Amino acid sequence: MIVEIASTLAFGGLAGYSFVKTNGNKPVKSDSDKILKIFNNAGLSKGGETIRILRKEEIDNGMMYVFQLPLGLGSDEIISKKKVLEDGLNTRSRLTEIHFRDIKNIKHLKWDKTILKQLKKIFTKTQMINKEVEIEFDGTLRLKVYDSPQDEKIPWEETMLQPGTWKVLIGKKRAELIYHDFDKTKHLIIAGVPGSGKSVVMKLIITSLILSQPDNVSFSLIDLKGGPAFARFKDCKQVENFAVNNKEALDVLKKVEEDMERVYQDVLVAKGFEDITEAGIKERHFLVIDEAADLAGDKEAVEILTNIVRKGRGSGHYVVYATQYPTVQTVASQIKRNIPARLTYVLDSVIASNAVLDTKGAEDLPDDIPGRGIYKVAKMNHFQTILIENTEIDKQVAPYINIKPRKEEEHAKTDIEGTKDGKHSLEFKTL
Repeated sequence: MIVEIASTLAFGGLAGYSFVKTNGNKPVKSDSDKILKIFNNAGLSKGGETIRILRKEEIDNGMMYVFQLPLGLGSDEIISKKKVLEDGLNTRSRLTEIHFRDIKNIKHLKWDKTILKQLKKIFTKTQMINKEVEIEFDGTLRLKVYDSPQDEKIPWEETMLQPGTWKVLIGKKRAELIYHDFDKTKHLIIAGVPGSGKSVVMKLIITSLILSQPDNVSFSLIDLKGGPAFARFKDCKQVENFAVNNKEALDVLKKVEEDMERVYQDVLVAKGFEDITEAGIKERHFLVIDEAADLAGDKEAVEILTNIVRKGRGSGHYVVYATQYPTVQTVASQIKRNIPARLTYVLDSVIASNAVLDTKGAEDLPDDIPGRGIYKVAKMNHFQTILIENTEIDKQVAPYINIKPRKEEEHAKTDIEGTKDGKHSLEFKTL
């Protein structure tokens, strides 16, 4: 009984000491106070007006702060300060925390001259604050401050698929899964330095499309790093063209362009349809290029690729254009203009970030967290790529390996005239 009373008194005394240390003459500032000060120090004001807080509310693992921006101050200026906000909120400090789950340990204390050290060990600790910030704008600025970082490894699950659609899972934004819908936004640019997650997300996209639309999807895969990224897919029945160097790539581009033009002439124009959706055609062909920057010096290849990007939206020929070195030279303006969807991992400069996103931000992504990226269509979303292991890919695509038809069978199956080599990239059937 005496021990319990002494323990309670010791606990109360330590708790009171903790309160004084953290709430004494200079109260610890709240995150909202810190944020407003950071905004002020960063010069984020307009015409003498400053950003003001409207409200705050609790969210899972953090708080959301809603701010009103002064007229003339754009949300892009705030988004560009994301790293500054995180650095300001993640200042190192001595935190005295009372761990109520450890109260039971008081009964096991050794009441001798080391008692204070024992109490301190139970009830206090030094830690590094590690908060993350998400910024959204919908007329008001919504700034979400999370008390801990986002998961760095999110394993793929079969339940994440969207069968029968062209929606492909690319990652997770806290509690929200992020899908790219190829039937809404036909093409996609992917960028990122080596090892950042670019190859992982491309394999995820290809696997997801095969599993979601096994009878309606076909691929032309171009891997200008020699073929390792796509090698496990080359014998899938859905893969019709596979290239590992510039010469082979040019041949593939020509085949895809020919097929695209055939669809326009034989299906769309001939039958009076605006696009394949109106024609009721289910098939889609994906041209996936890893290290597309290597094509930048080939004028003919760039012209063909630009034509596919420009017209392929209507014919069902979609392009995934990936590069480690995004610049105004490697991502041609005509290609970029026709691909509003961008996905990037960490890049080595603001210039590279601007080449992909039309704004900075990719250079500030953590280079020690593979798969942490930004996905942008109408707005930018920070996300963590879903990780699908190579062993899982092999298991999932195994049913589609080594069952390609022979050449003579391809000729027999082709139901649209005009192909020169009997290939049937898309067997279009109007409903």
